[in-house]
Amino acid sequence: MKLLLFCCQEDADGAMALRPHLEQICRRECVELLDTCIPAGEHVERALDERLRAATHVVILVSARLLDWSAWTRVVHPALTHRRPAEVSLVGWRACVDDQDHVLRRFGPIQDPVPVATAADPDAAAVAVARRVGEALRAARLGPRCVALGSLPSPEQGIVGREQEKTALNDALVNPAVHVVVVVGEGGSGKTQLVRTWLDGLQPNYGEVDAVISCSIEDQDGGGAPSASAAVSVLLSAFGEKPSEHPLESVNRLVRRVRDRRTIVVIDGLEPLLDERGNLIDRPMRLLVRELASQMNGGLCVITTRPPFEELHGSGVLRIPLSPLDSTSAIHVLRSRGVRGSDEQLARAADLLRHHALSLSLVGDYLSEAHAGDILAIDDLDLGAENIDDSGRIHRILSFHEKRLTPEARAVLGIVALCERSTGFATLADAGTWRGVSGFAAALGAASPEQMRRTCARLEKTALLLKTGASAWDQHPLVRGFWRRRLEASDPAGVRSAHERLFERFRGQAPPTVGGAVRREDLDPLYAAVAHGVQAQRWAESFEVLRDRIRQGERHTSLKLHGAVAEDRRAFLAFFDRNTFHVLGDLAPSQRYWLENSAGVLLRVHGETSDSVRLLERAVRTAVDAGLPGGAAESARNLASVHSLRGNLMEALESAECAVRHADASGELRPRLSARDFRAHLMHRLGRLREARAAYEAIEQIRDREMSGQKGVAHYPFANYAVLLLDLDEVDLAHDRAVRAYRLTYGDDPDAGSLLDRGLSTRVLARTLVALGRSDEASQRFEEAVSLVRDSGRWDHLASCLVDCASFWVERDAQLARKHLDEARRISEGRSFRLSEAVAALTTARVALVENILPEAIRQLDAAEALLLKMRYRVRVAWLHVLRARLCCAQGDHAGARRQADLARHEASAMGLKRRDFWRELESYGCVEESS
Repeated sequence: MKLLLFCCQEDADGAMALRPHLEQICRRECVELLDTCIPAGEHVERALDERLRAATHVVILVSARLLDWSAWTRVVHPALTHRRPAEVSLVGWRACVDDQDHVLRRFGPIQDPVPVATAADPDAAAVAVARRVGEALRAARLGPRCVALGSLPSPEQGIVGREQEKTALNDALVNPAVHVVVVVGEGGSGKTQLVRTWLDGLQPNYGEVDAVISCSIEDQDGGGAPSASAAVSVLLSAFGEKPSEHPLESVNRLVRRVRDRRTIVVIDGLEPLLDERGNLIDRPMRLLVRELASQMNGGLCVITTRPPFEELHGSGVLRIPLSPLDSTSAIHVLRSRGVRGSDEQLARAADLLRHHALSLSLVGDYLSEAHAGDILAIDDLDLGAENIDDSGRIHRILSFHEKRLTPEARAVLGIVALCERSTGFATLADAGTWRGVSGFAAALGAASPEQMRRTCARLEKTALLLKTGASAWDQHPLVRGFWRRRLEASDPAGVRSAHERLFERFRGQAPPTVGGAVRREDLDPLYAAVAHGVQAQRWAESFEVLRDRIRQGERHTSLKLHGAVAEDRRAFLAFFDRNTFHVLGDLAPSQRYWLENSAGVLLRVHGETSDSVRLLERAVRTAVDAGLPGGAAESARNLASVHSLRGNLMEALESAECAVRHADASGELRPRLSARDFRAHLMHRLGRLREARAAYEAIEQIRDREMSGQKGVAHYPFANYAVLLLDLDEVDLAHDRAVRAYRLTYGDDPDAGSLLDRGLSTRVLARTLVALGRSDEASQRFEEAVSLVRDSGRWDHLASCLVDCASFWVERDAQLARKHLDEARRISEGRSFRLSEAVAALTTARVALVENILPEAIRQLDAAEALLLKMRYRVRVAWLHVLRARLCCAQGDHAGARRQADLARHEASAMGLKRRDFWRELESYGCVEESS
């Protein structure tokens, strides 16, 4: 546990009087007291946010100056949104009026009769405060601050047997050397039931951990695409943390939260993310499990999966293979289900079912209901050949159950199978939803609430339905898969009708359209509505829910305000054929264009660049056919950015030229500026500096002439133009343009788009400050830029931003430069971000030369050269020759250094590159003299 003493900067000196008393309490309760000092140069609000989120308990010294501090509303309010009152202690430090502050009203009232700082006996008042905080910390020790097990079903009967496995889990929890336990077993062997029964046995304090959280990987029966990022989002949300737009950043946030407190993390059903050799194919999940396997801060990660599983090895990983139940436990399962017979008869039945846990439960339930528990009736069941797989055997057993189900029970099981999440009683018993529905679900409209309650109570006592909470149910993946396929084959019209009713129900549950979803949970029924609406082929209405109510048009609030990354991706892809990426349904051309363009950008951010190109190319064609030249320009510009990210600069330029033509046809200012700005930027990268300069001057003329009354275009083209001016050695003019871009972007709303623009303009400003010799200011701006781009969730831009920051630190702190480069590589790995990879290789070579690690420098320069020549990234080729000249000097090859310097001079002269630091380095090789 960690304690944070929080106050405004003006009260920090006086608060030191309280700190010694709190230190005594923390030592007694084994709690870490966090440091509240913010080091110089660190981004203050970001550092405060990190400390607030890391703290288990927060002590706030309330004063008028605190409430007037901008960080109070910008940082503290959001950070405390999901805190329980027991996790915050308010101390009346100085007199203030606090009745209008909703945070203080929520965690109040303040118990101090007079302000502590001005009390007659300040020391006694401080002791009273410390005693109160100690009581709160001791209360927190009675149980975890967070228990979120909604995804793990609680079986009616606990696991039978498995005592050895439960003992192994208990031992792992108290063994600091074990960080991950992997429970491996075939489908239906009882993996989830084992973990849930083990957790139930740890109640109420769960082994004195601080948090217990769980998630399940969806669609284990193969009925849809698994969602790793959705699972990470669930885990993060349990901590009150908003997921990032990019899954890797969500993973990093989750790892920090888990390591801040002693936590049990359960990841249930990992097999959809494994290849046939048992290796994880999902990068975010692979990063998560590897990070958790390296350190859990005294907690434990428990993973359940089917074999094979080859991802994790080492001393911190314990494997628990879940073999079939032993004979005694198998007999116990059958008896617990009401089966009658001798031990020998039950043992023979267990052998017939291969001691498989789910098969034993399902057969036991069937015999109990159909044959009064007579074990001899098993001989009349056609269970198939002995070598039939468990999935096939279970489907045979479920077909026996199906014949005996009442219409109400069949309807309940069918609706739970069709829903993507745990289904509540209110959904099943809502007569208004099911009145007049056709097909299998018609029984729900005819049944009374009391009938439905009895039906659900009877089913939850069997393995057909799993209880996940108060009046909420789910199914085992194998059971769910059976009912989905059986209903789709036997009653397709009924399935569609059920999806239609579920669409209407969930759409009606969401908040009103006006104002949109203000909380993350408000989005859940909307995402459910889209999923069911698409299945019901209500394409246009589902599209309206996605665009107008989830994304709210171009505001994209689902990502920018709520971090609903996985849900957004899944909702978008529901409208596409998974193989061809053609839009399904009878949507209007403008609607198809919006889906294709938005999904293409979303996949670009995820690094799925090949699919992004396919969608954006189709979006351009759709917009042209629909007579939307502005839309065609936007998609062509987005397509150019994807080509550029992949290192295909000539294809990018071609797409940018296409974007300019469509933008001119539209007559709109924003697409005309945006397309021209990116085209000039590509000319710069290709080494066509003079053409790029003329293009930027033309853009400025258009902007100054036509922007009156226009919004959202103020920062074009200043930031990219400033980068070009640095290469032309017009440093003062570059700084002027960078400052203008910085100021103008800070006038926008703080959504993810403007956060990105702010971050990129701040990054360019930092580069101009370096050129002006103002290194201290540049350092702060680089850190600010990285923080802003990271917060925007745009991973595709963060990699290059980190490389720029590393380039700044190469000569100043090589280790810090390597840290930034390592993070950039992790982001780019497997994502075709070739442009960032090339610049990262050049920068790494610089670091290696500074540290005199010549073999590494050679490897990195070779890799950079191959990438630069393939991409035609000409503006960087001159720098490549300069670094090779430096390498030759380090090797004592002065003739080689002069040859490389000559090549660098030739490239730079042909392009018109005039950067002062470039020519100054060439001068050191005696090859050129800097002209006046």
